[in-house]
Amino acid sequence: MSSRSAGPADVKPGADVSVVRRLFWLPLWMFVGLAGAVLIGMLLVSWHSLQRLEPIAAHLHHIERIQTVERSMEQTLLNGLRGTRISLTELRELSAEVGRIAAREGALHPQTPAQLNRIEAQLGDGKTRPAELLFATLTEIREVLDDERERHNELLAQIGQDTRTEFKLTVVLLLAGPPVFGAALIFLRAYVKQPLRALEDLLERLARKDYRPVPAAVIDEMNKIALPAFRSYNELVQRLQELESEHRDREQHLEQEVRQATEALLAQSREMARAERLAAVGAVSAGLAHELRNPLAGIQMACSKLHRALGEGEHAARIAAVIDELKRINHLLTSQVDAAHHQPEPLEVVAVDQLVDELLTLLRYQIPDRITITSQVPGDLSCLLPAAGLRQALLNLILNAVQAMPGQGHVHIAAGREEGELWLRVTDTGPGFPQELLRAGIRPFATGRVGGTGLGLAMVRRFLRDHDGDLHLANQTSPHPTSAQQTSKGAVITLQLPYRPADTSGAPRHA
Repeated sequence: MSSRSAGPADVKPGADVSVVRRLFWLPLWMFVGLAGAVLIGMLLVSWHSLQRLEPIAAHLHHIERIQTVERSMEQTLLNGLRGTRISLTELRELSAEVGRIAAREGALHPQTPAQLNRIEAQLGDGKTRPAELLFATLTEIREVLDDERERHNELLAQIGQDTRTEFKLTVVLLLAGPPVFGAALIFLRAYVKQPLRALEDLLERLARKDYRPVPAAVIDEMNKIALPAFRSYNELVQRLQELESEHRDREQHLEQEVRQATEALLAQSREMARAERLAAVGAVSAGLAHELRNPLAGIQMACSKLHRALGEGEHAARIAAVIDELKRINHLLTSQVDAAHHQPEPLEVVAVDQLVDELLTLLRYQIPDRITITSQVPGDLSCLLPAAGLRQALLNLILNAVQAMPGQGHVHIAAGREEGELWLRVTDTGPGFPQELLRAGIRPFATGRVGGTGLGLAMVRRFLRDHDGDLHLANQTSPHPTSAQQTSKGAVITLQLPYRPADTSGAPRHA
């Protein structure tokens, strides 16, 4: 495999630092090891030479002592031949010296100790004449010396041959070591350079945030020295991929939170702007209501006089309904002024069925004959409610439903109690609410009807929320006659208020 087979086209960056260091230090340590092996070899050769020289020194001392004994025997024999008597004491001293030489190590010939012991025994034997005994022992001593010298010469020859061999080996090591090391270094350089180049390419790709792992086929082709580095790289890039994914998810989450916070801030800004406009409209409405109450009082007084003048009859009943409506309008104008001063309408005991019946009686004279209105309210449904505000809210919702149906249509009012809440529902057979309104919710001054102000639903919701209630909008749906799609069949408006049981002992009752 070429040195670029694990390059940018195949492998990706990253490796373990310890493995890279090992790749760097490996040639150096191999050089140190080779040089150390050569030095150790030379030290062993020197030590071996010293070990062979030590027996030679001991053997020379051994031969020297034998020669000393030989000279002593010769001198003693010469004195005897000159006429001097040879004493047994001198023979025993020579025998003791030979025994000491035999007992010491240092002989090279294996028969030397036995021969010396035999000579010792002969010298200690007093039966033989001293001169003859000395002649015999001198002959044997010389044989021992000849054997030892022969072995000594053989040892010196062997040492010389070994020394020449060691010298040749040392020369070979010194001459062949550098070329062998150079060849090994070149081989190791080529062997290590390949993964190092691959790691260089991997690091370049890692700097470009390329986190693809090293293919398994490439790892299989790598040498064993670099294999841990590329396996560590795969673990590294896997972890980097996980961190990068977590980073992207965190960024997306932060962007989403910033977007939501921005949208919430914009929505609050829009709500504040609408609140300011509503406050301005409320102030204008309060002023207008204050100005309208005086002429309405005059109209109400005139109608009362007319009612008394008519007496009983259909016209009198109609005038009575007009008077009740004038009272309601006057009450609403008063409530409008109170609302401008943030004074909520007081609660009173209300029979919901009576309130709805009175409202429908009034509406029969205000809606066209093509619209029918029905109601379904239990007769025992009574609780504490803001009567005027609730009546006005229902009136606005019914009139809106009537205006949304240009042809024939039907409006139905239902009421009930569920889980501590009073609910009233107004449904119609018109086109229903626009999807934009259902999605975005009720917004002041936003209307889809030509000539509308966009305040009706907003005022009803505000009234309900002032009394801890809420308003919900929906559309009735029915299957499309030719498909499985759902089509709008009319609007559904649900009013929710807390159900407060009527306390007839202390609360006023709405008739």
